[in-house]
Amino acid sequence: MTSTLSTEENRRLVLEAVSRFGAGDIAGFTELLGEGFVSHNPRVAHDPSAQSGREAFADFLSGPGSAHLRDATVAAKHLLADGDLVAVHTHVATPNGDLATVDIFRVDGGMLIEHWDVVQPIPDEVLHPHGMF
Repeated sequence: MTSTLSTEENRRLVLEAVSRFGAGDIAGFTELLGEGFVSHNPRVAHDPSAQSGREAFADFLSGPGSAHLRDATVAAKHLLADGDLVAVHTHVATPNGDLATVDIFRVDGGMLIEHWDVVQPIPDEVLHPHGMF
């Protein structure tokens, strides 16, 4: 299914989501999730018979296992957008150490409706001069 918005509008929506998340505005970030939102993150507990994917993701982000993310600063380094799919490569600086992440979102009707992510700790020493970003 293709988003009803343009690639550029989808790109702006994901950047808005990253901005809200990086500001610690979990409620504002959650407002951008569609009611039928699906997360493929294996740490997000989701029983579809008990709650929506949007509620499950909000609970995950508000829970104790995500406290370090709520206190993080987030900088988008790269963004790729193709129709309804938008991928953002971010530097997430947390109290527990820095992370390089790639989040992929599927957008429909101006809402984020599906999410995949890959998270990699940034080591103290990188064995090449290229950095992580």
